[in-house]
Formats: sequence, C-alpha cells, structure tokens
Amino acid sequence: MRSPRKPAGRGKPRERPGPRPVTASYLRNAAMHYISGRSASTAMVRQTLERRAKRRLCVTSLDEPIRALIDGAIATLQQAGLLDDARFAEGRAATLTRRGLPRRRITAGLRLKGLDSATIEHVVGSDIDELAQARRYIQRKRLGRWRRDGMTPETRRKDLGALCRAGFSLTIAGRALDESDTD
Repeated sequence: MRSPRKPAGRGKPRERPGPRPVTASYLRNAAMHYISGRSASTAMVRQTLERRAKRRLCVTSLDEPIRALIDGAIATLQQAGLLDDARFAEGRAATLTRRGLPRRRITAGLRLKGLDSATIEHVVGSDIDELAQARRYIQRKRLGRWRRDGMTPETRRKDLGALCRAGFSLTIAGRALDESDTD
C-alpha cells in the first residue's frame, strides 16, 4: 500500500539561504582549479575569479574588499611561480607560430589573452618570416599544391581568400601559393 503524499503547500515554508560568502580560500582554490587544467595569464585568472565571485554573491559588480581578495589570490599564485605572464606568452606564441599564423595574428591573439604590449613585443619580436609562416599555413590547411584535387584557378582564388582571412597580406599569400605550386 502506498504511503499518502504530503499535500503541496502544507507545512513550514523552506527558507532559502543567502549567498555564500567569498573567502580567500575559496578564491585560491578556484584559481588553483582553473590553472590546473590549462596555462593562463594573470588577466584570464582575474576574469575567471571575478566571474565566479559575482555568480556566488549574486551581484553584477564587485565591492572593493572582494577585489582585494582576488588580488591577494593572484599575488599568492605569482609568488609561488604558478602564474607567470612571460612564460604563458612564450608558450602561446610558440603554439601560434607552429600553426603558421602571421605576426599580427599572433600579437592579436596574445592581446586577447590580456597580455601587455611590452610582454608581447619581447616574446614575438620581429624575427617571424611571414612567407615561411604562410607556407606552413598552406601545408597545414592543405591549400595550394597540397589540395587533394590539385590547384585550379578557382581553388587558387579560394586559397588566397583563406590566407587573407588568416591575416596574411595579399602579396605574401600570392607568393606563398605560387612558390608552393612550383616546388
């Protein structure tokens, strides 16, 4: 036999607890969890901690004491050597260089990660050969002579568009496609 159900609405209404507090240990643990899965810049960690604190407190802007706690958590990670913008920038720039992206796309990608101009200039420098990068991109994306069906005037036009969308100038893109065709 079934037990009778309690009718809805009877009994003492359940009180909802307020938002849980944001503490230094909560922020430190959240930051450690975030950087344990990926390499990150200081700006990325700050943005993540601010978002989590706002969600936990159910607010749209943070007070100064909470911002101070976030700064403290970030400073702790930097002192421990777990958060280093220069090391992050070097690794990210190396990854983007291996992908065959042009210099301006690499600098834009690093800027999006919240790195400052001095760090970007130090890491990227001016020694990136745009033509070699374009060749690498063509090979990686199987454009030009690496196309399965070969290069036709129509596919060359499409490949030029792909290279320009990737950030290469039209002259560099054309030279790289023509060189890859004659190699």
